[in-house]
Amino acid sequence: MFAQQIEFLQLLNRDVEYVVPRWQRRYRWGQAEIERLIEDLLTVAEAGPNAAHYGGTLLTFPEPGPAGVVVTNRVVDGQQRLTTISILLECIAATLGPEGSCGDWTAEVIRERRLTNPGQKKLRKLRLQDGDDEEYRAILGGEPTGVGAVTQAWRIISRLVARNNVAKLLRGLEHLRVVSIGLDANEDPQQIFESLNATGRPLDESEKIKNWLLMGLPEAEQQDLHDTSWLSLEEALGGRDATKPVDEFFRDLLRWWTGRLQGLSSVYETLRRWAVREGRAADRPGLCREFARLARLYGLITGTAGPHPNRKVEHELRHLRAMGIDVHRPLTLRLLEAAHNGEASDETLAEGLAVVSVWITRLWLSGRPTAGLNKAATELAHGPGPSDADEFVAYWRGRVANLGSTTRAGVPDDPAVTEGIQTRQAYGGSASQTTLAVLCALMEAEHPQEAPARADLTIEHVMPQKLTDEWREDLGEAAEDLHARYRDRLPNLTLSGHDRNASLGARPFAAKQQIYGESAIGMTLRLAQESAWNQEALERRAEELAASALSLWPWEGPPVAARQEPRDPAAGIRWRLGDGDWHPASTASQMVLEVAGALIALDRSNGDKLVGGALSRDLQRASDHPPGSQAGSIVFRAVTGTDDFVLYPYDRDYPAAAERCRGMGQRCRVRVDIDLPGQGSQMEFWRFLQRHTGGVPGQKDSWRGRTLWTSALNADGDMVAIYIGNPGLLWLYIRSGSRRRSEARTERMRQYSQLVRQHMGDQTLGTNTSDAGLGMSITVKRAWDRDDRNDGPHVRYGSRSNRRGSPRSSRDCRRPLGMTRQSAHERGHAPVEVHGDREGGLPGTAVGVRRVGSGPALDAASTRHSQR
Repeated sequence: MFAQQIEFLQLLNRDVEYVVPRWQRRYRWGQAEIERLIEDLLTVAEAGPNAAHYGGTLLTFPEPGPAGVVVTNRVVDGQQRLTTISILLECIAATLGPEGSCGDWTAEVIRERRLTNPGQKKLRKLRLQDGDDEEYRAILGGEPTGVGAVTQAWRIISRLVARNNVAKLLRGLEHLRVVSIGLDANEDPQQIFESLNATGRPLDESEKIKNWLLMGLPEAEQQDLHDTSWLSLEEALGGRDATKPVDEFFRDLLRWWTGRLQGLSSVYETLRRWAVREGRAADRPGLCREFARLARLYGLITGTAGPHPNRKVEHELRHLRAMGIDVHRPLTLRLLEAAHNGEASDETLAEGLAVVSVWITRLWLSGRPTAGLNKAATELAHGPGPSDADEFVAYWRGRVANLGSTTRAGVPDDPAVTEGIQTRQAYGGSASQTTLAVLCALMEAEHPQEAPARADLTIEHVMPQKLTDEWREDLGEAAEDLHARYRDRLPNLTLSGHDRNASLGARPFAAKQQIYGESAIGMTLRLAQESAWNQEALERRAEELAASALSLWPWEGPPVAARQEPRDPAAGIRWRLGDGDWHPASTASQMVLEVAGALIALDRSNGDKLVGGALSRDLQRASDHPPGSQAGSIVFRAVTGTDDFVLYPYDRDYPAAAERCRGMGQRCRVRVDIDLPGQGSQMEFWRFLQRHTGGVPGQKDSWRGRTLWTSALNADGDMVAIYIGNPGLLWLYIRSGSRRRSEARTERMRQYSQLVRQHMGDQTLGTNTSDAGLGMSITVKRAWDRDDRNDGPHVRYGSRSNRRGSPRSSRDCRRPLGMTRQSAHERGHAPVEVHGDREGGLPGTAVGVRRVGSGPALDAASTRHSQR
């Protein structure tokens, strides 16, 4: 390596050619970077004859060639400055013109000696990449063309040169210095490039990926991969002049391949780690070709690669594209890849995409937030797929249906969609784009042959965005309220042509009726039939839109009975791999051990995939942590069927254990199905409580919200409450009828704590009974579908004596309804915490309540919780 500080212009004052390699980024400087360079040049020009400006580093390595000809240097770092200054010199030459000069500088000197090599058949001293080079060559030829960053830079620099003094610019260039670093043939440019903290604009993620894929390969292979694969990838994604579309492609591809949410800022590092783990890093050319193929499929989703050749498939893709909600793309890309591999026909693919389209559209229509879709679509994409092409649509419909209609990401049922159409805000921001897509889809369903082109349509507000006096008079006394509520909702929106929309404006409804009556769009034409535009008309329009939407995007979820009635709590839990047989499990922890063992038995390499550093979640090698060994409060147990691996199998509840098992399956690319016992709503818990125990003393007949308070159970007005938290946490606590602190209240609360200790001794309670002196007793909290842990280590959460050793933080042991110890004392609450039942019992059931005796002040205080 040889480094020297040198005047920048000396780099161009010899027979040399600077070539930007294929693995390098494209030219990316914009107005901010260019203006900053020009400002630096003007500043140093005014600073005096001895001033100098440091312009960064130029890192090059020579290309082998015969002696006595132009030296070719490949540019590792410094492309942006080298290109910008070359364009600046051409703009100065154009400004000077054929007869002009500035000292020794003339247009001929610049073009013949600084931008090309004399006597070398006009060989340019700078050669860029493909499209960049074409634009640069056109600039030097006096006919700038193109829309890329190089032509944009020429336009910016031309304006700046015209505004400023050419002599100052040239003087600034004469004072510009760089550190020129030349590498010899034995040095690795890739290693130096990655370790160099270069000045200028940081590389985007896809630029880093391109560098990694191509750098270090033989020149001929670089050229071939760049021209046949990488350029094809950029073309398919619309990324020749912008990196964001390419970054987004890799982000969504990694979401599919890893099953984890992936942000744009770490795509490169995640891809490299994935390639190493999967053994793909050694075949970068193969990866590059695979990326190019998948990019062409992704371009069908975004539309940048043109329409899909199948009309029905393109119909679904066009709607998803128009919606502007892109989180489905990892899943949609997987479906397209399946069809590409022959796992589904185009007809079947169209039906599968229709499932995604219905899911996304109904979610938006119902007014649900789409943030949770990222995780849902990622997990659906990464999980297992159908085993038979004939099951393709049914399989994916089932996977989407399993999200549930009550979760954030589940497909909303018909009532939810109808309510959303009536109430959601559908105009403003990104909602306007989605509303236009929805209304256009409804229009095309009604007019499949003669529907107007979408490009000619816009959204029309029936009731205008700003009320006029005429509209206030038409709407009456409630005008302001109606306008505030309905202005941007779907019932008040329709379609019209761009020209007609301008003429409609804020006209009164009577005037708009005449124009609506001439519309070729059915939904707009029918508005002319309304005698007035008021709340009744808006409600009728909402019903019409809901009926049309439910018809166009139908969804048949699980039967109502199946959603409302929980399984028999005594039925236990069961699991299976793929379409194999179901296996019962006695507890959630046993299920985790059995699923891990079954995955390893299926393929020994799955053990390596499940091993990780998270002691509480990942598989561990028995050689490092033998069965029964302890790390803090974590005790490891042997994985079923193998002596080589151990696991900490305990989770906070059944759903968490089930999710953990599914996650292990995803890491091994195997579908894991879990069938849980009834564990759902507060109503399910309360029905169980009434059915099995007769309820709590003083229990009321109806359930309101998450908390049920009993009636007053003694003359002091003391009550018991059962509270169902989220997810599925059961709390029991006592509230004093007296709001004022007194010795009598303190004594009663102390007695309640003593009763709890006497009658709930099998619950392994903490020892903080002294807190009852402050008007409190021991907290009772548990998940009513919790694994009983009857054959493993017992960890007491919330107890002062064991908090430090608990695998959960004290934040997980909060009091019901956000109460702190101080607020519990002030309000006279006596919360108590239920711990694991040592006697076991029915897995997955609610915590039952039964009478075991009467205390001196409050019968319900002696209530005992068990799972019997």
